[in-house]
Amino acid sequence: MDVRHYALIASPETLLKRLSTRIAFIRSGRRRETWAMQQIPRCVAALAQSRYATHVHTDDRTTDEVVEWIADNAGVKLAMPRLHPAKYQLRRLRIGLQHIR
Repeated sequence: MDVRHYALIASPETLLKRLSTRIAFIRSGRRRETWAMQQIPRCVAALAQSRYATHVHTDDRTTDEVVEWIADNAGVKLAMPRLHPAKYQLRRLRIGLQHIR
């Protein structure tokens, strides 16, 4: 079995921006001191280590571009086409709502 490890890398600024679009962040009254935001420096430093074999920089890539890059790198043919942007946002919203406690 061929197993590969990909580490998705983004700058702290990009991570803050992405976390601020989460439903949990919006529900918290837009407090910036969330647990996930506090973990950014530690996680960025840890994932930058060379033991994470393949770094995939995601700052200027869409989710689809990252998926396509990894699939191409791994030699995997994707079975489904990209979602329409509106369907992608609806799917993202549905998944976010499922994680609300």
